[in-house]
Amino acid sequence: MSNTLPLFQQYTPYDTEIVKTATRYGLYLIGGTAIDLLCRYYSIPFWRNRSDNDLDFWTSFANKERDRFVKQVGSKFGIGVEDSSDYMVSLELKKVKIETDILIDYDYANTKFASSINGICVMTPIYLFSSKFDRYINTANIQRKNTDFYDLRTLLSIIEKTNGFDELESHLSNRDYDQRAEDMLNDIIASML
Repeated sequence: MSNTLPLFQQYTPYDTEIVKTATRYGLYLIGGTAIDLLCRYYSIPFWRNRSDNDLDFWTSFANKERDRFVKQVGSKFGIGVEDSSDYMVSLELKKVKIETDILIDYDYANTKFASSINGICVMTPIYLFSSKFDRYINTANIQRKNTDFYDLRTLLSIIEKTNGFDELESHLSNRDYDQRAEDMLNDIIASML
C-alpha cells in the first residue's frame, strides 16, 4: 500500500488519470483543482474542498493536440463533447459526472504562465490570481465572490511563499485596472495582515 498523498482532492478514480492525460496533450490545470495542487505542493492549507467533480484546463489556441485529448478521454473514460465554441470545450464523463472544461486562450502572451508541478501541467499562481481576480471584480454572485475572495488570499499565500510578489505586481500593473479594482485588491491584501 502506498503512503503517497494524492496530488489533489479526488472525487473519482478517474481524476488523476484525466489530469495526467491532459498534461500529455499540453493542457494546463486551472481553477480550484490547480489551487489545491499548488497548496499541497507548497504546504499551504487550502481553505475549501474542490468543486464537485470539476476539472478545468487552459490551453493556447495554437495547441492542436486538444482534439486528440478529447478523443483519448472519450474512448478511455466515456467522455463526450457536451458543448464547444472557439473559446471553450465542455466535456462530461457520463457515468460518474465529471465536468471538464477546456479554456482556449487566444492571448499568446499567457503561455509564459505555463508550468509543471510533480509532472502535472498547471498554470502559475500569478496567472490563476489574475484570472480569478478578473472574475472577482466583475461578478455579482455573492457566493462566487466570497469563494473567490478566499481563493485569492490562498493564492497570495502561495505567491508570497514563492517570492512572486514583484512578478504579480508587474503583471497586474499591465492590466489597466480602475480605482475600484485597485481598492478591492488592497482589501484582499489588508485582510491577510
